Amino acid sequence: MALLPANPAAVLNRADTALKNVDGVLGRVDGTLGSVDTTLGTVDVTLAETRQALGEVKNLLAELQSELELLHQVPLIAQQVAQIHAAVTKQP
Repeated sequence: MALLPANPAAVLNRADTALKNVDGVLGRVDGTLGSVDTTLGTVDVTLAETRQALGEVKNLLAELQSELELLHQVPLIAQQVAQIHAAVTKQP
C-alpha cells in the first residue's frame, strides 16, 4: 500500500509550515483590509465635508449674483434719482 507517504511526520511539518504561512498572509490581509476600511471611512467624512463646503459656496455664489444684479442697476437708479430730484427742485 503506497497510500501513506514515506515520512508522514515530514509531510505534517510541511503542512504545519504552510498553514502558518497562510495564517501570516491572512493576518496581513486582515490588517490591509482594516487600513482600507479606515481609509474609506476617512474618504466618506472628507466627501461629506466637501459636499457641505460646496453647498456653502453655492449659496455664496447665489448671494454674489444677487449683489451683482443690484450693482448693475445702480446707474439706472442714479438716473431715476436725478430725474426725481430735478422734478422736485424745478422752479415754477
